[in-house]
Amino acid sequence: MTSLRWLLILALPIGLAAPVFSAPVFANTLASESVPLIPREVLFGNREVVGVSLSPNGERISYLAPYRGVLNLWVKELKEGSIARRLTNSTDRPAKPAGWSRDGRYLITSRDGDGDENTVLIRIDPSSGETKELTPGQGVSAYLAGVDREVPDELVIGVNDRDPRYHDLWVLNLESGERRLLHEVNDGHSVSADWIDDAWRLVIRKRMQADGGSAYDLRLPGQDGWKPFLKFSFEDGQTGSGPAGFDANGDWLYGLLNIDEDGLPRLVRWQTEELNSCEQDCPYEVVHQSASGTLGVELSDPKTEAPQVLIETDLRSRKVILDQKVANDLTALKKLAGDREFHIVGSDLESRIWLVMLYSDTHSPQYWTWNRNQQKARKLFSTQPLLDKYKLAPMESLELQARDGLRLPAYLTRSSLNKSGPQPLVLLVHGGPQARDSWGLDPQHQLLANRGYHVLSVNYRGSTGFGKRHLLAGEGQWYAAMQDDLIDAVQWAIDEGIADPDKVVIMGGSYGGYAALAGLTRDPEVFAAAVDIVGISNLQTFLASIPPYWEPELKPFERMIGVGQIDLDAISPLTYADRIERPLLISHGANDVRVKLSESEAIVSAMQSNDLPVDFIVFPDEGHGNSNPKNNLALYAVIEQFLAQHIGGRSEPIGDAIENSSMQRRSSSVEDKANDK
Repeated sequence: MTSLRWLLILALPIGLAAPVFSAPVFANTLASESVPLIPREVLFGNREVVGVSLSPNGERISYLAPYRGVLNLWVKELKEGSIARRLTNSTDRPAKPAGWSRDGRYLITSRDGDGDENTVLIRIDPSSGETKELTPGQGVSAYLAGVDREVPDELVIGVNDRDPRYHDLWVLNLESGERRLLHEVNDGHSVSADWIDDAWRLVIRKRMQADGGSAYDLRLPGQDGWKPFLKFSFEDGQTGSGPAGFDANGDWLYGLLNIDEDGLPRLVRWQTEELNSCEQDCPYEVVHQSASGTLGVELSDPKTEAPQVLIETDLRSRKVILDQKVANDLTALKKLAGDREFHIVGSDLESRIWLVMLYSDTHSPQYWTWNRNQQKARKLFSTQPLLDKYKLAPMESLELQARDGLRLPAYLTRSSLNKSGPQPLVLLVHGGPQARDSWGLDPQHQLLANRGYHVLSVNYRGSTGFGKRHLLAGEGQWYAAMQDDLIDAVQWAIDEGIADPDKVVIMGGSYGGYAALAGLTRDPEVFAAAVDIVGISNLQTFLASIPPYWEPELKPFERMIGVGQIDLDAISPLTYADRIERPLLISHGANDVRVKLSESEAIVSAMQSNDLPVDFIVFPDEGHGNSNPKNNLALYAVIEQFLAQHIGGRSEPIGDAIENSSMQRRSSSVEDKANDK
């Protein structure tokens, strides 16, 4: 019996992820001689390499690298002197990273239609470059649900081509492309499958409860029906509690429990033999109790699938070694990393070769291989070598406090210009909201700091990664205490003499865009300007237009917002559009399925009806955040000029950034449109 390979034990609620921007940011053309202006292209243009994946035999890697200015998929032998071969020919939108089939015969990647999130799974032969689409090409979302080393020519996939609300499970033959139905979903319950006794079998079923909680059922080998196993309240279910999967022999079922008052997760396991005889409340063994709010599996044994190395993350991360066979390797890697951190991001099937990433807050990530037999490291790539030519600003970890005493973990990057006294501040708000900010190299922080701004990111209540209490404190607090936390962080920066109170901008994507609109409508006196990227303006219309496949897991998300308990109009920035009195820039992708373009169009229309100026730009070939680097360069060229105009700072000229993109300027508060398309 085998399960999906362990990657992370993190079951985050459905939500509004922050857009993924590979783009640039901000400033006035007074380049300081002592602090060179970092070009947008260096920070947010194409990486030299990204998305590296190690083959199952440890002899090849796949990765994305530019070809004629667009990221394409490449494959390369790891032996000395080998030459990389390009497998795709994308000329507009970048290709997506690929993973290997368990025998290394194929690469599996995906695409969507200009950001519409209708994902198509694609098979690529790394030897010939032959490409085959494995799932329907339009109006259908597919995902990879299961792989196993015992059947490397088969995948379990989820496809919603029968009913857009539900992803039925299919077994797909990689060679022929044919698929056979494994499970038809008609009740919205999420079902996972493992390879057991030479067949794919359903083993775990998750059922959402009316109150937003969750229940899990098991179907063990030899059993025909489902047996109740675990049941969690809304509170415990929100923090990721639940079974994760069996080890390779089927002796143990691993899972995550976060059911104690301390609000910290525990990695646990149940013995399969005992599960056959017990009814719910089955005894379990605690493998590790985390001291931080996030617990994940960084490395598992590729043969047994038992976890070997865990990672706990609070403001920073630490590793927990469960299997002493890898202790010496981790000691050597720590020495290699020096003042950087490292993550093990891949392994061959024999755990002889590891793929390792070194990272920090002031250097671009590096990819290395680690040969465990030889105890030898080999550098493969720096992802942004041009960036390493510049001196970057360190990211400080902070312990702030909300007005009610709640801890607010935060990160501050100070302006690189080293001016004395309070400086302009950009409050950068993460999306989700069930997500988090983390320590490391952040291109937005670096560009803003380089242009002369301090940058503050706050893990407001409702953010994940800091324990149950912190997460659940955000229930029903949109436009309320969640926004208070942001205001409290700004006030701290003002009181500490860090921020100029007259030059504070709030900026964010997705939920962060909502927070930016809330900032201008709820606390108009605090912010000098705001930047909203794919943000929500009206909770009623947003919830009415969500993708149908969110429906099975929508209840917890609605409860966190406060649906049924709170007047949604009262927490919608659109309701208060007439209060906006400071400059506002809005950007949106026309194909966004998470937050429809109409959300931005509505707030822009309301402002124009009230004769309020607004800058509104749209990208017709993008979705929930830009994927095309050319569009990102245009987006951040506009943001850069916007910030420079309203709170000062340096800026790089727009140049041809807008001309080379698809950007449409729908509304402008600036009379001089010389740079417009």
